[in-house]
Amino acid sequence: MIKNQKSNLENLVSEIQSHSENIETSLSSFTERFESTETDFTNKFDSTVSEIEEKYESYTQEFNSQLDDKIESTENILQEKIGKQKETFSAQLESQKTDAQRVLDVLEEKKEEASNLLQIIGNIGITGNYQNIANIEKAAADKWRNIALWLMISMVAVIGFTIFISATNGFDWKLALFRIGAALALAIPAAYAAKESAKHRLLENHNRRSELELASLDPYLEKLPEDTRNKVKEELTKKFFGLNSQEKKVEEPVSSVAILDLLKTAISKK
Repeated sequence: MIKNQKSNLENLVSEIQSHSENIETSLSSFTERFESTETDFTNKFDSTVSEIEEKYESYTQEFNSQLDDKIESTENILQEKIGKQKETFSAQLESQKTDAQRVLDVLEEKKEEASNLLQIIGNIGITGNYQNIANIEKAAADKWRNIALWLMISMVAVIGFTIFISATNGFDWKLALFRIGAALALAIPAAYAAKESAKHRLLENHNRRSELELASLDPYLEKLPEDTRNKVKEELTKKFFGLNSQEKKVEEPVSSVAILDLLKTAISKK
């Protein structure tokens, strides 16, 4: 019985040892497989990490390259658009300058036309005033001339009538002398009328000449240099607008030639 137990015990020990060896063998195999798996996993992990790093680096480089290209392309587009905008702005600015200069030229022309128009209006006003005065003086001269002429005609008629009566009824020297004296008395107002006519005629001629000078002033001054033009204007201003330009002349008596002309006219009309 003890032998059997001992034998069983030995078998059991032997079996335990066998299991223990199996366990050790399994553990050793597991350890080896685990280490191998760990090594493989580590290698795969390192390879994966390296691959990921390489891909990340490649992606980063590609992204940076594309970003640089995009930035450069965007900068080129912006520069091109800015250049076009500058060209458009410069063209618009130049067009506006041209339009503004054209407007200024038109305004300058209008200003010159207005200045010329004002000058023409001023000249017309001045020359028209001289013309009106000349017309008034002409009317007065003609009126006094007609008065003198009719007085001379009356004087010639009285003298002729006296001579005719004397030749018809006989010569009465007292009556003839009286009539001739009465006829010669008409010579005094006739001479005065002739003098007034000559005075107004002189003023008419003076105003006509002034009108003609003022009317031809602008075409004459237009061809002169600026300095000469200013000097001429100054002299003409003194002449036409000076206080002492029209000096009073001593009235001369009517000449015998003027009276003789009136007598000839009166006799011819009779």
